[in-house]
Amino acid sequence: MDRRTVCITGSTHGIGLGLARAFAAAGARLVLNSHRQDEHSEAAIAELSALTEVHFVKADLTRSGEAERLVEAAHSRWGTLDTLVNNAGTFADTTFGELTEDMFDRTFALNVRAYLFAGQAFANRVAADQTGASIICVGSTNSMAAERDSVAYDASKGAVLMLVKSMAVTLAARGIRVNGIGPGLVRTPLTANALASDSVRKSLERQIPLGRIAEPDDIGGAAVFLASDAARYITGQMLFIDGGILANQMSWGTEP
Repeated sequence: MDRRTVCITGSTHGIGLGLARAFAAAGARLVLNSHRQDEHSEAAIAELSALTEVHFVKADLTRSGEAERLVEAAHSRWGTLDTLVNNAGTFADTTFGELTEDMFDRTFALNVRAYLFAGQAFANRVAADQTGASIICVGSTNSMAAERDSVAYDASKGAVLMLVKSMAVTLAARGIRVNGIGPGLVRTPLTANALASDSVRKSLERQIPLGRIAEPDDIGGAAVFLASDAARYITGQMLFIDGGILANQMSWGTEP
């Protein structure tokens, strides 16, 4: 990944920051993004600037046209862009009966629409003679298995799985690979409140075959691999990084 340019949406905290750290360690130049510029984004910029060249673009990807503007700014920074990582996402679900149109629209605007139109903007800027171009979309184990009272989020992540496949088929002739990574339960600001309960955390850990909740830095290596030449014949795939959650059938035993 040495000197390749990578744009990662939603990359100043959580999984996005873990992805940025992995790409920086691999030698890539980074375009970071957040919908706000605050102490968290400044800390991420400072940390990653010690490892590689970093450019930051503030863009709220729930707003129409902002995904395209971000990709254009990222491309303009170095005159080329090798990899787009669609990561920015939200989880705003409530009980099924209390789910509103606004919650649904905001979830799909960030988790799906922004992915599609950032991908379109990226593909439109890939030069005819460019090699190694790729798009990576962050899905979830919720792309494959539903969670109670998570209808909008589950539906959005299911859409990401098909978006990866459809874009991969559509863009293959142009030499652009499209893949996804599907994290399981990860310790991030979005999950912090739920995991603050010791009993809840232990209950969840007992259901993960590898016995622990993932950290953001557990996710980045897979993304770097999928963007690298080592994955040059891989497209249309979703790689789940879940500690074995999706492989695990319910147990009939009494042991925890």
